[in-house]
Amino acid sequence: MATITVTSPEGVAITTPEEAVSPTSKDGGRRKAKDVELLYEALQKELWAVVRESLRSPTAGPNLGLVVQVLQQEEQADRAWALSEQAAPGGPRPRQLKQRWREAVQKAADGSLPQKMEFQTGELAGYLDRIRTRVVEDLGAAKRNVVSIYPKEYEPFQVYVQSYHQAVARTLEAITNDQLQISDIYSLLDWLHNIYNRDVLGTVCITTPFNHSHLGPLLPSETVDRLELDCLNSVRTKVTTELSQLLEEEEKRWMETLHVEEYQITLAKTVIQRLQVDLERSATINRSLGSRVAQCSLNGLADFLYSFQRKVEMFHESSLSGMYADNQDGYVAKTIAFVNCCPPFRGFIQRCVQCDPAINEDSLRRANSALDHIVSQGVRVLSDRLYQHIRPFFDKLVKRKWLTNTEPMEQIEAEIKEHFKKYHRLDNPPYQVLVAELHRRVVMEYLRAVMRGRIICTSLKMRKRTAGRLRDEGGQIKVLFKDLESPSSWLDSALSHISEIILLEDVPSIQMEVGMLVREFPDVRKKHVSAILNIRGMTRQAERQEILNIVKDIENSDSGAARLSRDHALFSEIPVTSEVHCLNVGLSRIALTASSCFSSLRAPRKRRAPVQENPDDVL
Repeated sequence: MATITVTSPEGVAITTPEEAVSPTSKDGGRRKAKDVELLYEALQKELWAVVRESLRSPTAGPNLGLVVQVLQQEEQADRAWALSEQAAPGGPRPRQLKQRWREAVQKAADGSLPQKMEFQTGELAGYLDRIRTRVVEDLGAAKRNVVSIYPKEYEPFQVYVQSYHQAVARTLEAITNDQLQISDIYSLLDWLHNIYNRDVLGTVCITTPFNHSHLGPLLPSETVDRLELDCLNSVRTKVTTELSQLLEEEEKRWMETLHVEEYQITLAKTVIQRLQVDLERSATINRSLGSRVAQCSLNGLADFLYSFQRKVEMFHESSLSGMYADNQDGYVAKTIAFVNCCPPFRGFIQRCVQCDPAINEDSLRRANSALDHIVSQGVRVLSDRLYQHIRPFFDKLVKRKWLTNTEPMEQIEAEIKEHFKKYHRLDNPPYQVLVAELHRRVVMEYLRAVMRGRIICTSLKMRKRTAGRLRDEGGQIKVLFKDLESPSSWLDSALSHISEIILLEDVPSIQMEVGMLVREFPDVRKKHVSAILNIRGMTRQAERQEILNIVKDIENSDSGAARLSRDHALFSEIPVTSEVHCLNVGLSRIALTASSCFSSLRAPRKRRAPVQENPDDVL
């Protein structure tokens, strides 16, 4: 039999046992058998050393080729033994060096990977990256130095890939036997679901394909399920224990810093940062885990927001008892800060929905409902505080003195501007909700003053003055709220239409203007138009009826679908508190004429007993 000499990395030359044990030595039998086994063991050590070092050298060199020849020679000897087995029972067993070679590659892979002792808690991402680097480098070296030397039937690259895959699996299994931090669990799951397939197997198979189906999972499904459950439990802990504690601490801080004008608080930012880590990391791992974490986050967030809502309510309830009487600026600032928490929370809720479109509707409704309540309560508080300052000035509008006194409207405008120095700190969209509400309230209160009927025009000149004031102050309101970026510009035309109805002369023009008013404000009723006609001093019943019929005709022609879509409700909340009838208007004119005559006759006596004229007398 031919002999094969293999030079080990240490420079030792070895030959196959067939050379060392000549046919003449078989008489020794059993005594020599042990020597043969020892020689085989020595041979295998040198063979596997060559196999191991072939991945660490720039090239495999000639030694690996000699190793392959030994393997092939031993395989041939095994086959010969198998054929002669029945003829020589109890003879030497096959050496199975090819199988031993596979085991050697496996041991080489185990020894090459970073060992578990190198892993530090909280740093699993870096440890896994070192594994990734080593596997890619070794399998790259196998492609360069090893694959071409082995016969195809050995499937050398498949053997190397499977060996490293199994080595990785054993390493991960050892790691998961211990309790892991949540950050390490996310790193491991991401590596299992994404990084390993993409950056390890996907990289090494670019030039040399292999059979993925023979690899199997890196970890059992039960282990992966347990890791994912740990992620969900971590989220549940955050949204129950951690966030509740955070809210309690935040509530104490509100009271301690009430003297500070604080328009932003960190509550929303802190809560979102804590939940966002789980949401983002789970979403990058896979859609299923991301969906479950999103649902768990939203469920807990809905409970948290309801608790936040209740604490905000108690904060406002305390103000009714005068607790914040000495810290009104701080109270307003905190109110704005609470509302400013809502847009970020809504954004995070939307992200949860994006991660799981089939998210629990009840949790979504509860979360949004709590935020809606906080915003509406804050808007109501801020709106009411401003309204308390401007309400007295509305009582001075649309009276006799109002025709020559611009102070009431100027005071209203000044108060609004002063309050909005603070209200501008509101974030959108709550700011737009507030300014839209105040815009509507100002226009509505102005219209209330109009509908009280405290002024009646008795001449064209007076109608022009009244219409001009309505037009000018309507323009002031329009400019004011445009500067405040109100989204409710549809309110601005109400006073301009009323001004035109008072000013216009001919009935057809008035009818057209009334028609425009009713179409832009579908909740206008005949009593409103009648009150406007009273202000302009229209006494002829036939003309009034022609104009009022326009309202009736438009109402009758309006479809049910149109009524359902109306979102510009304004006049429906404005009562006509003093509707003057035509006869009373006529009598008022007579009374005015008589009063004028008596006043002219008594003019010389005014120095002795001046007459105090009532500014609210009907003209």
